[in-house]
Amino acid sequence: MAQVLRRRGRIQVKVDKREREALIGIIDSLSPRLAAPLASAPRAYDDAKLQAEYDRWVRPDIEKGREVDLTMVRDALSAGEDTLPLTEAQTLAWLRAFNHLRVAAGEILGIEGDGWEDTATDATKQKPEYGVLIALGYLQEELVAALDS
Repeated sequence: MAQVLRRRGRIQVKVDKREREALIGIIDSLSPRLAAPLASAPRAYDDAKLQAEYDRWVRPDIEKGREVDLTMVRDALSAGEDTLPLTEAQTLAWLRAFNHLRVAAGEILGIEGDGWEDTATDATKQKPEYGVLIALGYLQEELVAALDS
């Protein structure tokens, strides 16, 4: 499994070729789903008219930022290096990208809120998206711990 370290003030993500390919595969398989509005996407307003205005003015910037984050992760993984040094800003982009991917995987699994781990059925645990949630969650925890150290 990928290893995250903090050395000389920078975050280092150590991933082998197989792990890089798996992460790129996750990005490639879930990013098209992110282009469509997600049912679980947070709503800013209960009022439909205000939400429509929000979507019109703010959503494009959110989507652009998401694409930038995903591209940053994909480019780093595609470089073919086993050790990827990340700045704090890049680490935050990785965290956001992984969060978007986890939301998409969670939607596929029908997850609607916290506590889903306790009620996940065996059928849910057999789906590839379940493994994606676990793996990306682990990487997010490691990245956050490295930022805090």
